[in-house]
Amino acid sequence: MCAAPLSQAGVLDFETPVDSPFVFAGETATFGKYYVEAVGIGFGSVATSASCDGAQRCPTKNTSTYYSAFNDDYLVFGMTDGSGFTLASLDASFIGAGQASFPSVAGLLYIAAFDANGLVDEGYLSLAGPTAGGSFEFATYDLTGFGGGSLFTDVLVASFACDASGNCNRTSNQANFAIDNIVTVDAADVPEPGTFALLGLGMLGLRAARRRRTA
Repeated sequence: MCAAPLSQAGVLDFETPVDSPFVFAGETATFGKYYVEAVGIGFGSVATSASCDGAQRCPTKNTSTYYSAFNDDYLVFGMTDGSGFTLASLDASFIGAGQASFPSVAGLLYIAAFDANGLVDEGYLSLAGPTAGGSFEFATYDLTGFGGGSLFTDVLVASFACDASGNCNRTSNQANFAIDNIVTVDAADVPEPGTFALLGLGMLGLRAARRRRTA
């Protein structure tokens, strides 16, 4: 029992081919067992940095396909079958668009998780400004503990653009972000409290047996 894995992760990586690279407000795209819906007045794009149109300062350190949200757009995702899950981590970056300069924290990534009863948890992640070379870079964010162990049915992700004074907003069409490799843990793979109790008993048993062998 001690050698058995406690959870099995899934990854929303946006690698599933789609009919169109654009996801406009109200539209939904499917990526394996996940759905992704674009919400707001902007639009989403499923592409790589190599296909960036040059109007935006697309992020580096990711050569795979990822989701970009432009013009203050945001997204909601979940399982296509409606099952619950938790979050483990994700990759994200700010996308510059028209700003003359950027502070060290160029934006905030807002994450809100919901279940059938409403909001479960929410929080903010800092999105770094450009490097000395002028490029934005993907970073990995650990979400272990987000939601306090509760299961979600839907997660909303949005961003805020920040200025040098630390003021952050999403009303100027500059709150753009890229997201990828959202690691989830399915409800069926989240251990029940009793599982942890059995695991603890098993470890105590192994410790006792080891003591008897060394006595």
